[in-house]
Amino acid sequence: MKKIISALSLLLLCSCSYLDVVPEGKATEEDIWKTEEQAENYRYYMQTYMPNLIGYDWSPDQFAGDDFITGARGTTYYFSSKSLLYGEENANLTYFGRWAPNCTSGGTNYDIYRGIRYCFYLLDNIYKVPAVSQENADRYAGEAWFLVGYYHQCLLEYYGPIVLVKKFIPIDAPESEILTPRTPYDECVKYIAECYDRAAGLLPDVVGESELGLPTKMAALSYKARLLLYAASPLVNGNPDYIGFNNPDGTPLMSTTYDPEKWKRALDAAAAAIALADEINPDTKKPKYDLYTSADSSLPDDERGRKNYHDTFVEESWNGTEFILAKGAQSGIQALQRYGGPRSIKGNMSKGWKTTLVPTMEAVEMYYTKNGLPLDVDPLTKDEDLYSVAPGDNTARLHRNREPRFYASIGFDRGTFEIDDKILTLQLRGGELHGSTLKETDEYQSCTGYLCQKWIHKSSTYNQSKNSYNYRKYAYPYLRLPELFYNYAEADFEYNGSLSPLSLEYLNRVRKRCGLPRFQDSWALVGGIPSGSELRKVLHQERSIEFLFEGRRFHDLRRWKEAPEVMNKEPRSWNRDGKTQEDFYQVIPANQGGRVRVFESPKSYWLAIPMSQINKNPNLVQNPGY
Repeated sequence: MKKIISALSLLLLCSCSYLDVVPEGKATEEDIWKTEEQAENYRYYMQTYMPNLIGYDWSPDQFAGDDFITGARGTTYYFSSKSLLYGEENANLTYFGRWAPNCTSGGTNYDIYRGIRYCFYLLDNIYKVPAVSQENADRYAGEAWFLVGYYHQCLLEYYGPIVLVKKFIPIDAPESEILTPRTPYDECVKYIAECYDRAAGLLPDVVGESELGLPTKMAALSYKARLLLYAASPLVNGNPDYIGFNNPDGTPLMSTTYDPEKWKRALDAAAAAIALADEINPDTKKPKYDLYTSADSSLPDDERGRKNYHDTFVEESWNGTEFILAKGAQSGIQALQRYGGPRSIKGNMSKGWKTTLVPTMEAVEMYYTKNGLPLDVDPLTKDEDLYSVAPGDNTARLHRNREPRFYASIGFDRGTFEIDDKILTLQLRGGELHGSTLKETDEYQSCTGYLCQKWIHKSSTYNQSKNSYNYRKYAYPYLRLPELFYNYAEADFEYNGSLSPLSLEYLNRVRKRCGLPRFQDSWALVGGIPSGSELRKVLHQERSIEFLFEGRRFHDLRRWKEAPEVMNKEPRSWNRDGKTQEDFYQVIPANQGGRVRVFESPKSYWLAIPMSQINKNPNLVQNPGY
């Protein structure tokens, strides 16, 4: 355990300069490569440019989709994802300093291009270090190639076509090497995939407990699979919106011709990663990566599925069974707990759990029924008034007969919630302990009438007498094994027009873990598996449910080109101030503090290239719409 926490600190909390790893009194870059110890320190330092994806402040992923929402009173200064939701991002103002570290006050800078430069610096020098073994040199080089790919991929996902960096560029290099144009999207994808291939050839398949969080061959293959799935998707595969999006010399930055073979490449990449995951680890005699399970198999399917799914995220200090890449920045993980739990003291906003990070009603509606079908398809629910309360019940029909992942993730009025070493019954109506304070000026209250259980463990506690918190420590997943299964199924469908038996097997692995019937058995209840655009819709929902509140929905909505329809809708809520059952269970707009969501196409798909960079580099063109 101590080794794991130590690795977390090394990998996530370091913010030093590269000169911090050289001997005192000899602050020169050359000293880094004089001893293996210094080179190893530099190896960890290379990872400190990885953006923190956890929470409401550092990245847009978790809270700029349609599944997770922050309170109405919080300003963009503190909740930077709102800059994307409400159209505040532009070329002169960004809260996300990724392309260059020049975000506005309240934002977060990650000088990713500097991180790439330092990775190439290691690649140019690691084999010169005295006494470093070939095995270690290869390992460090593999990690550097992984990070070169990862850093470029981060930029690609936020900005579209980027400036590729393929070697170490000295700070005194001529302008011809520095002031280069953006590279066409498909060329970026090809180069990043090559980086991952190089990394995969040098990295170990898995790592031991003391090295959890370091890049592996599995991570390289998995991020390649994510990259190629995105590259095959409608946003960047034959999108006519990008006609005329060219470099100054006329070179098109996006191919506007659809290429179905991109889906085949995505399919093959997912298959390669899954094959490695399924290999048997000779040390453990188990698959190298597998879906995490914790529940006794004798439990009923619903309870077993709920426990398996919830424990996947918060039971282990580091879920090395399923998490292919994860990070343990406890500040963000603590924030998910502190600002996600139910209010501790009625009428007191300053102490206890401070409810403000909550599920949207749209996320609640997305979960399947207990039969593994959408609400509007299952005969059990499709003709019901789901927003009413059944006679003799005390909560909406919307909350009954749902799948195990719903109960593992969602806190609803009169439902249970595990925290403070006990199981609470949530009271979320107006004026109640966990509900609206009846004052819109109070910050810490749910703006939808829901709470998020997914990131909170029963052992997370608040001590009222000491005004102190005991947070559950765990690692946050950046990429989990189920993503590869969904990647395979989506690419299979898009390329072949249907789901192969292998795709069904992968979908059913995930369903079995969470206590749902097999995909084909669920759909047999309503005449069989749909086809065409209906099956595409189902696969998108199947994927989205598994990753709700993990930041993947933000990216998927964009690559599917569904974001304009989804993100321009006004989010909804229960009538939070309603004091009675009848008044509370009325659907009204969620409280957004008077703001209106804005998603403009094609502008809002990408962040703007900072104007400061365009002013420096005449070869850079701005993203469409800015």
